[in-house]
Amino acid sequence: MIIKLMYLFKRYRATGIVGFVGISLSIIATFMVHRWEIAKDRQRFEQQSMALVGELQRQLDSYIQLTRSVGALFNTAKIITKQEFQEFSNSLLPYYNGLLGLGWTEKVNAQERQIYEQKLQTQGIINFRIHEYDSTGNHVVAGDKPVYFPTTYFEPLDRWQDYISWDAVSDPKRLRTIKKAEHLGVSVSTPLVQLENGKPGFVLYSPVFTSNNLNAQNSLGSKQLNSQTKFQGVVFGIFELQTFIEKAVAHLDLNGLDFYLYSLPEDQLDSALNKTAITATEFFLIAYKADTETLTKSAQVAKLDILDSSMIQSSNPCHYNNEWQFCIRSLNLARQELSLLVLPSAKRYIYSWRPATVLAFGLLTTGSLMMYLLISKQTMLKVEHKNRKLKELLQQLKQTQLQLVQTEKMSSLGRLVAGVAHEINNPVNFITGNVEYASKYCQDLLYLLDLYQTEYPVATPDIEAVIEEIELDFIAQDLPNLLNSMKVGGERIHEIVLSLRNFSRLDQSVVKDVDIHTGIESTLMILDHQLKAHFERPEIQVKKDYGNIPLIKCYAGQLNQVFMNILSNAIDALQDSMAVGKFKERSPMIFIKTAQVDAEWITIQIADNGPGIAPDIQAHLFDPFFTTKPVGKGTGLGLSISYHIVREKHGGYLICSSEEGKNAEFIIKLPITINS
Repeated sequence: MIIKLMYLFKRYRATGIVGFVGISLSIIATFMVHRWEIAKDRQRFEQQSMALVGELQRQLDSYIQLTRSVGALFNTAKIITKQEFQEFSNSLLPYYNGLLGLGWTEKVNAQERQIYEQKLQTQGIINFRIHEYDSTGNHVVAGDKPVYFPTTYFEPLDRWQDYISWDAVSDPKRLRTIKKAEHLGVSVSTPLVQLENGKPGFVLYSPVFTSNNLNAQNSLGSKQLNSQTKFQGVVFGIFELQTFIEKAVAHLDLNGLDFYLYSLPEDQLDSALNKTAITATEFFLIAYKADTETLTKSAQVAKLDILDSSMIQSSNPCHYNNEWQFCIRSLNLARQELSLLVLPSAKRYIYSWRPATVLAFGLLTTGSLMMYLLISKQTMLKVEHKNRKLKELLQQLKQTQLQLVQTEKMSSLGRLVAGVAHEINNPVNFITGNVEYASKYCQDLLYLLDLYQTEYPVATPDIEAVIEEIELDFIAQDLPNLLNSMKVGGERIHEIVLSLRNFSRLDQSVVKDVDIHTGIESTLMILDHQLKAHFERPEIQVKKDYGNIPLIKCYAGQLNQVFMNILSNAIDALQDSMAVGKFKERSPMIFIKTAQVDAEWITIQIADNGPGIAPDIQAHLFDPFFTTKPVGKGTGLGLSISYHIVREKHGGYLICSSEEGKNAEFIIKLPITINS
């Protein structure tokens, strides 16, 4: 047993070493490619996340800066009229698509309320009164309060007309934000609130102070600010949550990226996700799903349940790092911090095909080498022996092919001679049949002329008798027709000879510019005797639809042979159908259509309305020696040689498209130019 194992080890040692090394290298290469793919995906994830956060923060900063700019206008001017505010706001709003409106809310103490309302009424606002919304959502006059923050100006006014004179004190969230802006002296944003259009969003408040010293705000602390300045009100901007996010992500690459926006700081979200202090739906604002490329405020649509601890114990959606902090980003919104949870989408979990390809290629290569080493010695002699046999068989096949091609050429030549003999016969009959009458007419005319010379200038009764006897008027009328018939016969002979010359290019092996239509017409001329009606058989009609195609470079004679083979098969199929009475209600037809497909290809379609070809026969149409015709009528080489000419000689395609019981169609697709 040990000796046998040693023998096998010695014999297959090279195979074993190749297998061990190949498999080991394949596994190592697969692992390295996999690690590279993960690192590459992580880098792309970080780049996408940074771009997303940067664009969102840029949008937020632009809104904050815009609100501050309007606030600066009020800081530097003692009085801002409605028209000035309107002109300034309308010059800015078109450049901030996410911003729904800009407004000015003035601080009004209780004792100043009447003066404030009268001032606004004098500016054209009829029946201006500070109002608020009751529990049913109706406008009501605001009750007594120590201080009011009514909306004085708002643009665009046509959209926010009902918002004018609304008291922000009635909304606790907005009141707290205004107080915070007054206390800190900087722009402050509200938490997520329901806007006047019924959609969630944020309101940015920028405080406005008046002071004898215009630089007081820049040089004093908050306590000094309160003692030397007077708080006038706030400039505010309203932007809808979904609108500003849609604008930010419009031109970003978010393929394979989901994100979730939360209204709590970054560290709190990280703590909540790791310690499950809150569920994934708390403080949730909006999410983006890469699979649908849409934003959603629905926790169900966003599938927040996958972020719950019960769902992530086995698989962390932030699979680049065990810590959630890696996938959390922070956004600053005017004294308020938002958190952005950026995660790879479900589609992103499908890694690239490269590791699997490397492993498969490595194992396949290793297996192939092992199989080669195992069988190389046993197969070497067999392969050499088979090669010798194949070479001999190939040589025999080449000789047989040449003989078969020559046989088919001779068969075509036989059909050619039969057609020529038949076609020349009719014009010859025209000529020989009319020559006898022409000779008789000439003799009679000569005889009459002879009498005229004898009896001229006065016609004698004999001449009159001869004129009447030979029916000179009839001869004068019929002679042109007779000569015309002879002319037609001569032209017919000329056409046949011309067709023979065109078709006789069968043996030419030079690539030339050829008009395909000429070759088709010459072939039809040769087959014309088979198309005509015979006895009880009706005529086979040929419908031609020639397209505007250019001259093509080809072997003209060989293509003529292809046309001859296909048309002959179509005629045979129609004749067989007529023989069994299948064309009693319709006429047998052959359809020929040519067209230029594009700048490089043309097509020739030859179809008939015969019985069609069965599917099992179509599979063998182009096989050598395959034929459905009786013995002695077909060799089974016509379509095989035609396929060889089209495919091998011209680099084209020969396709059969047939529906059994209806029709058969052969499509020849040829390049306009081939290499000679």
